[in-house]
Amino acid sequence: MPVSTRSARFSAKRDAILDAACALFLEQGYAAASMDAVAARAGVSKATIYAHFTDKDDLFGAVIRMRCERNRTFAPVGPALDARATLTMIGRRLLDLLLQPDTLAMYRLVTAEAPRQPELARAFYESGPATGKAEIARMLTELGHRGLLAVEDPWRMADLFTGMLRADLFMRTLLGLPQPESSSIEQTVAAAVETMLRAFAPTRTTAQSLAG
Repeated sequence: MPVSTRSARFSAKRDAILDAACALFLEQGYAAASMDAVAARAGVSKATIYAHFTDKDDLFGAVIRMRCERNRTFAPVGPALDARATLTMIGRRLLDLLLQPDTLAMYRLVTAEAPRQPELARAFYESGPATGKAEIARMLTELGHRGLLAVEDPWRMADLFTGMLRADLFMRTLLGLPQPESSSIEQTVAAAVETMLRAFAPTRTTAQSLAG
């Protein structure tokens, strides 16, 4: 069998496992979803699952990463965009992801299971929020290199930006509460972007240094 064919089959099985695991985690919860059930739903053997993932924590982390990748939340942003356009695109992508029903269900699942399954909380944080913040920090660093933002601590900046996005709109949606008419993705993103631009506007010295 050609290498490309084997690689495609390997990738297809991995995707099937991830889709099955995601569905079962959301339907049954992390603790109740067994590897046997994942194998049956995916149409593979349990040995095949362990050929791709070391354990259930590893599988759960991969599910979180898959969701981010499929939604292109942290796909590269065009280098020609200015700071406002870049931050707005990042903010919309992230908030779109956070407000999806499956994402909200995953947040609720982890919150409920975390006291009993601290490794689950760790896998979720490292594969979701931490990875996302790292990618946003990288994009902020690029804006700093271009002289469009004053960037000294990109991780802290990413934390502030994502914190503003996970504000009232996200919290109300997570809790199943009605939204005020004045609340929208566009308004939430615009407010966060405007705050970032004002707080981290490049200094004249920085701009002159890059120009020189």
